[in-house]
Amino acid sequence: MTATPASEAAAVPLRRRAQILVSTLAVVAVVFGAIGWELLGAPAAKLMAGLAMVVFVALEAPALVRGGRVMLACCITSAFAAWMFLPGPESGAVILRGLANASFVIGLFASVSLLRDAAETSALIQRCGDLMVRQPPGRRYLVLSLGSHMVSVVLNFGVLTLLGAMVQRGNTLEAAGGDARIAGIRQQRMLTAILRGYVLMPVWSPLSVAFVVTQTAVPDLDWSVLVPIQFVLGMLLVLLGWAVDRMTFPRPTVPPQPGPERSWRPMAGLAALITAVVAGSLLLAVLLGIRPAVGAMIVVPLSALVWLTVQYWTAGPARAPLRAARRLGVRLTISMPSYRNEFVILGGATFFGTVASVFISPEWTARVVALLPFPAAVVMVLLAWSMMFLARYGVPQIVTVTLLGHAFADLTQHGIDPLVLASGLLGAWGLSGCTTPIGAATLTVARLAGVSSQTVGREWNGRYVLAGAVFVALWMFALDALR
Repeated sequence: MTATPASEAAAVPLRRRAQILVSTLAVVAVVFGAIGWELLGAPAAKLMAGLAMVVFVALEAPALVRGGRVMLACCITSAFAAWMFLPGPESGAVILRGLANASFVIGLFASVSLLRDAAETSALIQRCGDLMVRQPPGRRYLVLSLGSHMVSVVLNFGVLTLLGAMVQRGNTLEAAGGDARIAGIRQQRMLTAILRGYVLMPVWSPLSVAFVVTQTAVPDLDWSVLVPIQFVLGMLLVLLGWAVDRMTFPRPTVPPQPGPERSWRPMAGLAALITAVVAGSLLLAVLLGIRPAVGAMIVVPLSALVWLTVQYWTAGPARAPLRAARRLGVRLTISMPSYRNEFVILGGATFFGTVASVFISPEWTARVVALLPFPAAVVMVLLAWSMMFLARYGVPQIVTVTLLGHAFADLTQHGIDPLVLASGLLGAWGLSGCTTPIGAATLTVARLAGVSSQTVGREWNGRYVLAGAVFVALWMFALDALR
């Protein structure tokens, strides 16, 4: 007999249910505190967000996996170092600033994740996934990569498990004509397309954590110019992945038989949904004079509620909004505590980077850069590449970008263009997501494929990441020349 939500809730001990409720309310307080600070500039809102985040981490710390525990230890160590080696008032201010930055990143992630809760029960997402997987080989990679890229805006990390499961179901030995080698190649190509599409979303999306961290770290950055430039870069990197795939796996000598044509209406509907959410976030940012991320933290929860209301519309216009709100409230108590590792890793990396950056002197950085016999454009490329190199060996991109932002606080002193640097960092951030062997994305794809994360990162994506690194460098040179 299948357990009902009520029976499952009853099976949870009362103490744990109370802890789940407090953890969920703490995350809600983080979101409202981050929005309140950005909109009103109220110090109390920032303090509330930071304290709520500490409460959440304290409650959920025992259930953290190894990566989360390591990041939490780094945060505690950096806070202790600030308390020991910085003057009293300065150490407190640095720790509070780290908590504020971390709570903002967690608030954004929590807000955007609400779209995932609505998407998981949407027939539209299922139809889009089925349409992408069942494409002929000639266009399957490009459709999967672009489709994964689109779906990841609303489903985020869930796109890997959704499309990955569909690939596994459709890529049978029978469908490959009994040839295990063909089935293996199809699996590699389809999973690689999904992975590359997903990791390139942070290159341009103002709803992504990468965009927020980069905008915070790089001063004097005009997001209204950055977003369209990055969208072009993201699409070019998707096309580069397709080109590398075609060169790696040439066309078969015997062309496959064409299958039945399928309607593209689900993809058009998804594109319209994504456009509405992103455009609404950007429009609100312009009207209120706030960062796009804050606009997303307001628009996305409302969009999720509307999306669920549409799904419940058959219950009647009066009951649908109430059922949608009830469903969203229940999902909050399930999804927010389950994101404990993501919250600690993302927020912890932000906190650690903020506190550690205080120990890096911009003046010392300026002296070091002055000794390098390179023009500013080359220095910017080396900075972007350094982030990719460090991510390959486990250093989170958030930490690298935050440290670089502080070290190069006065960009004009080094002749560095903020827009060019931010563009390169975001491009490198996306590329590094499919090559780091300890990243959640590569680990998920490796588990689906039954191979090691080293295989996914190096053998499946090594050639693409190297080509992408060169492409990002040329892009930065061209952008710098045009500026």
